[in-house]
Amino acid sequence: MNTTTVLIVDDDRIIREQLEKEISRGFYNVVTAHDGKSAIEAMGSADVAIILLDINLPDINGIELLRKIREVKPECEIIVITGYGNIDLAIQSLRNGAIDYIEKPLNMDEFHAALGRAKEKLSEKDLLIGSNSILIIDDDELVTKRLGVFFKKEGYEVFTATSGLSGLDIIESNKIDIVITDIRMSDMDGIEVLKRSKSYYKDIECIMVTGIKDNEYAIKSLRAGAADYITKPVNLDELLISVRKAIERINLNRTRLYRNRELKISAEIISKMNEELEKRILERSSELNHIQAQLFQTSKLATLGEMSAGLAHEMNQPLGGIALVAKSFRKLLERDRLTQPEIESGLNDIEASVKRMSKIIQHIRTFARQDTLKFTEVDIVDTLNSAFSLLDEQLRLHEVEVIKDFPGSLPRIIGEPFQLEQVWINLITNARDAMNEKFRKQMANDPGAMDYNKSLKISVYQDGDNGPVAVAVSDNGSGMSPIVRERVLEPFFTTKEVGQATGLGLSISYGIINSHKGRIEIESIEDKGTTIRVLLPVEYQEE
Repeated sequence: MNTTTVLIVDDDRIIREQLEKEISRGFYNVVTAHDGKSAIEAMGSADVAIILLDINLPDINGIELLRKIREVKPECEIIVITGYGNIDLAIQSLRNGAIDYIEKPLNMDEFHAALGRAKEKLSEKDLLIGSNSILIIDDDELVTKRLGVFFKKEGYEVFTATSGLSGLDIIESNKIDIVITDIRMSDMDGIEVLKRSKSYYKDIECIMVTGIKDNEYAIKSLRAGAADYITKPVNLDELLISVRKAIERINLNRTRLYRNRELKISAEIISKMNEELEKRILERSSELNHIQAQLFQTSKLATLGEMSAGLAHEMNQPLGGIALVAKSFRKLLERDRLTQPEIESGLNDIEASVKRMSKIIQHIRTFARQDTLKFTEVDIVDTLNSAFSLLDEQLRLHEVEVIKDFPGSLPRIIGEPFQLEQVWINLITNARDAMNEKFRKQMANDPGAMDYNKSLKISVYQDGDNGPVAVAVSDNGSGMSPIVRERVLEPFFTTKEVGQATGLGLSISYGIINSHKGRIEIESIEDKGTTIRVLLPVEYQEE
């Protein structure tokens, strides 16, 4: 008889006793422990092969105990017991070497599937040598003895009973695989024994034996779930073949059950891994979005810093106008010639200058602040005009001729206006720098033959019927080599000298346009110029 030892580790006395009773039916030795310390002691005193381990113990975390058991006895199989809400711990246990888990309250079908898988694994390791059990029921004691001796010689665990009730008592206390029962007995017929046996174990197989040839009994037996129907006198070879076929069917069904259980557990592990992966992706996406927002903000502040000279000039103009009005008022006042019309005209000029400065300051503050991005309906031309309100004076100081080809009306897109404005600023300042570079090269080569005029053209149009809105930024600057054109959208890539650029402008622009479901196209010829087209879909809606 199998003497494999199972250790039950659970702080709940009722569960320990319930599992001990259930496991003992399968011809195991059972030892129990109520906490981690007593579990370690039990393992030292008994040759434990299978462990049923509660994940929540009073003195030690179940995962930690599992790891210790794996170090001390790596060949044993561990089944984790978990309560509701602890599936995450159960999955973690499987990752740490447990073969299966069962939930509280215990589902005995799942428990037997888990225990069966553990037995199968032990058999594969040659740590468990089992034999199938047979119960022979016949009110003729001579028949039970004869069949008992025969099947013991064939290597089976054999139980015998001379009545249906005593047979059912044996089934209740022991894990029986095959029941060989006579149909006609004094207390209960074989068909009733078969039905009650199936209520104990779903995978039990019954072979009916009868001394009379009655097709009706045979049909009733088979309909009730009998594996076979044999008449007396029993042909032992025929009966042995029938038993072996029944065992093959049991093993096939158990294997199918174990594989289904493995698939379920594997699916749960994969599902949990996917959840963790999705969580990490969300965290990483949030982190990347935060970094992108910081880079975007840094780029905006760098742009404002770079444009400070032009912005100062924009502010100085209205301030100069106010100063002139004030100076004129003072002189007229000194001469006592300050008339009402003069006052009204001067105040109107002051108000116009203040409004102009307020508009510039408000735009700078709005552009520079770090807000949550909001996608809304956007007129592309409005965002370009906003960009030029910051760049017009700077382009004038760099002697750049600006050609604006803006249509009267275009379909609106869904976008973030300040992000788009940042893209236009990046593209325009890059074009400015390319033209300045070409100017410096020509000055260095032949200052006397200077006939180069910087020209920047901004065209806005719809690319075909219902197509995307396109913004083309064209310059006649230094252009790009094929190698530079391939890398120009990479973060931190720049052809400028160290300290003069971050190399983030175009990569940030690429990220912004990508988030708008648009695309960037680049055409460039070295020493001739560059055209960068940004295409934005008209029907894009934020998800």
